[in-house]
Amino acid sequence: MSLQLTSEQEQRIRTVVRAGAYRSAEEALDAAVAAVENAAAPGFDGTTAELEELLLEGLNSGDPSPVDETFLNRLRVKTDGMATEYRKSGREN
Repeated sequence: MSLQLTSEQEQRIRTVVRAGAYRSAEEALDAAVAAVENAAAPGFDGTTAELEELLLEGLNSGDPSPVDETFLNRLRVKTDGMATEYRKSGREN
């Protein structure tokens, strides 16, 4: 993949490298990508490879479903049921 950074993005990367936060632009970009991954899956305790696999699985899972009140209600019922089963199993603590 080839990306074209905006002049503002380039300046921001140069600034953090000059400040000593990172040794190179590549290292700063790696940290930025890691931050995006973490934001996409907060609290995920797996490896980066596992996260990438899960993200790709989601992207390749088919066409998105429309999100309307009916969908949200079905989702709420399903997740409430899962939470109830989890609490019953005694695994919540």
